[in-house]
Amino acid sequence: MQYRNIRTYLALAALAAAASCSKSNPAQPSGSAADSGGSLTASIAAPRPMTPANNGTVKNSDQPVTLVALNAVSTKAGVTYTFEVATDAGFGTKIQTKDNVAEGTGGQTSVKLDALPAAKDYYWHVRASGGGTTGVFGATYKFTIGPAISLSAPVPVSPLTGAATSDRPTFTVTDSVKAGNAAPLTLTYIFEIADNSGFNPIAVTGTVAETTGQTSFAPPVSLPTGRTLYWRATAVDQADGISSLASTVQTFTATNPLWPGILPPAGSGHATLGDGWDPATLTSFDGVRFDSPPLEARRIFDLLDRGFDPQGALDWMNGNGYPTTSVYYASVQAFGFAYQYMALVNGRWSLVLRIGA
Repeated sequence: MQYRNIRTYLALAALAAAASCSKSNPAQPSGSAADSGGSLTASIAAPRPMTPANNGTVKNSDQPVTLVALNAVSTKAGVTYTFEVATDAGFGTKIQTKDNVAEGTGGQTSVKLDALPAAKDYYWHVRASGGGTTGVFGATYKFTIGPAISLSAPVPVSPLTGAATSDRPTFTVTDSVKAGNAAPLTLTYIFEIADNSGFNPIAVTGTVAETTGQTSFAPPVSLPTGRTLYWRATAVDQADGISSLASTVQTFTATNPLWPGILPPAGSGHATLGDGWDPATLTSFDGVRFDSPPLEARRIFDLLDRGFDPQGALDWMNGNGYPTTSVYYASVQAFGFAYQYMALVNGRWSLVLRIGA
């Protein structure tokens, strides 16, 4: 073919070269598709479920459940997730779907479910979507929501409001009533004692295991005397992480067991106990069974310890509403009681059983 001039020839040659190049090397797309390695859609691997663990149990009290999955591997950014929960492994009955969940950081994505009915099995799986691709669902995991357990508030038995007690009373409640679980529960009870109705601060607290019918707590320390105190108890099921409401608050007044009325002047450290003070039931010289140490002896020793002299202790008791028949024998430094002597032996006050009238 003849060409009129060299310029025309060169133009036609360039067109032919371009056509040949387009057949063997198609034009690359521009923008985000080119930036992604030449693919218009993403490649997405299925995410892997993590928690709740397969065949795990979730306490009903721990709801709402949070599902956690290991992030999917994707060739594009902007991945979202779909979580499905069903009551059957084939997902024929889906009860919750959480869609368009943004991918989480740290390699995991999570979503919080709405509350689920208790005492049932559930199945869940998750898939990822992004870059024009919807991935497949990953493995199916099963979990069980435990029973809905409830505990009624314990009912106070003693001391009830207005009671006067010793400084170490025993607190007793009727056991909490359990509902929602056929299996026996192992309950504990938290007893709280305070000098204020708000229980802030709490003066004494104790935790004891439930006993059949009623449960009691004896404080290990003496309580403040002569003022209004408050107490309550709460039942706790530690295995299932649930607690009852507190029992109705009761008030009481603790008194000194030795001096329920007028208190003697303060003071301490002036007397030392000797032998014979261990609590016991003894037999007198004439065959009478009696409890030792007698209340009179304990009161006299307390007064001696407060700094009273022996006869002064007896006089204070008789003059302040604590009558005593005890007699002090100064010549032998001993107090006489019906069946015992309280004698000063080697600087210590000991209790000695009388051997005759």
